[in-house]
Amino acid sequence: MTRLLSIRTGLSIASLLISQILMGNFAHGLAGDSDVTERSWQMIGTGYKPGTQEVLFYEYHNFILDGDGYIVGRYVEYHLPDHTLKSVKQLDYSKAAPWTPSFSYDDQEVGYQVGVEVTATSARLYRYSEKTSLEEITLPLSTNTVVDAGFDAFIQRAWARLEEDQEVSFEVFAPLKLDSYQFSLKMNNQSEGTCYLQMALDWWPVDLFISPVKLEYDCATRRILRYQGITNLRDRNHDQYTADIHYQWMGEYPPFRFASE
Repeated sequence: MTRLLSIRTGLSIASLLISQILMGNFAHGLAGDSDVTERSWQMIGTGYKPGTQEVLFYEYHNFILDGDGYIVGRYVEYHLPDHTLKSVKQLDYSKAAPWTPSFSYDDQEVGYQVGVEVTATSARLYRYSEKTSLEEITLPLSTNTVVDAGFDAFIQRAWARLEEDQEVSFEVFAPLKLDSYQFSLKMNNQSEGTCYLQMALDWWPVDLFISPVKLEYDCATRRILRYQGITNLRDRNHDQYTADIHYQWMGEYPPFRFASE
């Protein structure tokens, strides 16, 4: 019974963590509906209920660039099917490596906030909800740490190894759990310009029960095209969405500034 409870707890944590990497969402102090036409959106995602055309949510991404055209921030809004604002996320890539941005997420529908504040060597993870007080922990950064949508930059850094059929391991900071966990990523195949990747939690026996997240990227531009799996978006019952997200790009993918540049 104890072992079964442990596995069930692990499954719950794994479902949350697998989605922490690609699904954006957070910012403090924003309220009310948002007009999605007020910003210039570079990427729009439509999350469908798997196997159907039922829309679960929309996500809108705006990249913030420096004077040289490199990404220094990102602003993301998540909307319900009726286009009511659900949550907001903001990312700051200027304080550390582009795969470890600081970020804050505010889910106005459910009523909670999480985030990561990064320095050169460590990160402060925090969480807060309408029913609980602020909780936080500080963790050291490693060379393979990934924070939230910093996964995009991590993908670009690891792309050559993925194309050589290497499996890439990395650590993810999960502020909702105030902890970090190990994941693995591999490229399964390429077809007609699309690269098919798979991401899984490196945690036995949980990885036997959790379906890996499936990702599709444009092989030439390395832009994400599709995400299939558990997400970190929660409904009013605090249940996580499992979604099939299709991304539409409105222009070129702005570059990240890596240390060598």
